[in-house]
Amino acid sequence: MTTNSDPDDQPSTVQTPAGVTGADLHKPSASDVAAVDAVADQVARNAEFALFCQDDMPRLVAFVMSLGAPAALAADIAQDSMTTTYRRWDSVDNPRAWVRTVAKRTWWKLADQSRTEIPRQDLPPSSGLLTDAQADEITHQHTFLALLQPLTPHQREIMAWTYDGYQPTEIAAIMVMNPATVRSALRDARAKLAPMYRAQDTP
Repeated sequence: MTTNSDPDDQPSTVQTPAGVTGADLHKPSASDVAAVDAVADQVARNAEFALFCQDDMPRLVAFVMSLGAPAALAADIAQDSMTTTYRRWDSVDNPRAWVRTVAKRTWWKLADQSRTEIPRQDLPPSSGLLTDAQADEITHQHTFLALLQPLTPHQREIMAWTYDGYQPTEIAAIMVMNPATVRSALRDARAKLAPMYRAQDTP
């Protein structure tokens, strides 16, 4: 006896579109590939910035201190400047100079608001933003930082860039100045500092 099956009881089948193979069904879409690439780029970006931050943070703190900021405030300014740099990381060509320019402007703004000379006897904390080794590095620089006090803000900034390893031509480009003017200011600053260096060496 033959019975007619209910169509609803038959197993369903999925029809593969014409021209599409099984391999095509497992191939990631363009959006999937783009998402994976974006994640990989972000991981690489974060790793690159982390290395930069770890290497440059103590030098950046010392740079801001050279401008006249106390250690604790210099560390805060450095951290904020690093955060700003991270947000612009993909468009920054020279991160060392860029982050220092951001930090410098932040410090000058705060200094203009306070209109007070900053004491230099306080040193950066060994915890928080800086490791013990990094804090020790800045501590060793403390004598130099204290000597900058008699300089004008302009001379102090040029000395800060110089102490950080920049040449007069590089400083001139960053500060938008004539290189000869930078060299002249550097000579004047060194001449002003020379007697204090000699006084320290005198027993």
